[in-house]
Amino acid sequence: MKKNNVFVVASTSLILLLVACNVIKPTPAPTQTPAVPPATGVQYHFVTNKLLIPTTQAQTQDFALNIDEDSQQKPDNKFGELLTLLTSAAPNLNLQSTLDQEVSSGHLVSLHVVKADDPLNDSSVSWSIFLGQKAQSAPRFDGADNFTVDSAVPANSPIIGSLTNGHFTGGQGAARIQMFLLGQPIEVNLIGVRLEADTSAKGCSNGKLGGGVTVDDFRDNLLPAIASGLNQIITNNQDAANALLPIFDADHDGVIVTQELENNPLLMIAVSPDLDLLDASGKFSPGQDGVTDSYSVGLGFTCVPASFIASGD
Repeated sequence: MKKNNVFVVASTSLILLLVACNVIKPTPAPTQTPAVPPATGVQYHFVTNKLLIPTTQAQTQDFALNIDEDSQQKPDNKFGELLTLLTSAAPNLNLQSTLDQEVSSGHLVSLHVVKADDPLNDSSVSWSIFLGQKAQSAPRFDGADNFTVDSAVPANSPIIGSLTNGHFTGGQGAARIQMFLLGQPIEVNLIGVRLEADTSAKGCSNGKLGGGVTVDDFRDNLLPAIASGLNQIITNNQDAANALLPIFDADHDGVIVTQELENNPLLMIAVSPDLDLLDASGKFSPGQDGVTDSYSVGLGFTCVPASFIASGD
């Protein structure tokens, strides 16, 4: 039976990559039928040079995609709504600048392989995303950087779609993402994954990545890590403690627990799951039983050419 739960995210360091790593393990993802990848095509290699998280209402809307394919064509991004509320409540949460530092230093490397016969127009295109090993020095992101795919990490299945006038649209698919929440690495599975980007042989811009995370993954993996991360910040930074405790420490004991995050009145309008992606048996089947069981996530990104060897090369 599916459960209706709530979720809160608060972070001074939040970084998302499509990866799998040795971190807290996610709830097993519901099985999705994989799409058929293209049989032919040139493989274009890119690296993420900018990963964008939604911290304003405008970004929340910009990065949103219609993950559940509802008839109203409503874009989904409840994650952005939460971050926007958190940023408005605690303006000193420097989410984007911290993320920029990790990407620009080469500590977080997300690699892309786009397979297409024509980089501008093709009816059958695959987009694969891999975790790269940490760079030995800061990348220049000028097309001449060399990276190494982390072979110890299972690769995500490619996202299948098409290119029209240089605009890629793909999904639905499934992928694993890594989040760094308050320094806590966590692994969750995205279902109903969709990806859009303006693409050419020179890279990609206006990238959007969206998907749903099940309520169980939120409750079992994310909330405990968030609470731990907040408490670590409170312990090490008195100014942060003065800002965070009045907002999240409901019982005034100096410690934030998951229940306080779930029941926080400030975030009440944005903490409920918003997508119906699973049927009553837990199988991926959007819009079948009317029960919201997943939480929408929408991110932005750009990428530039890079050199590395990936499967299929």
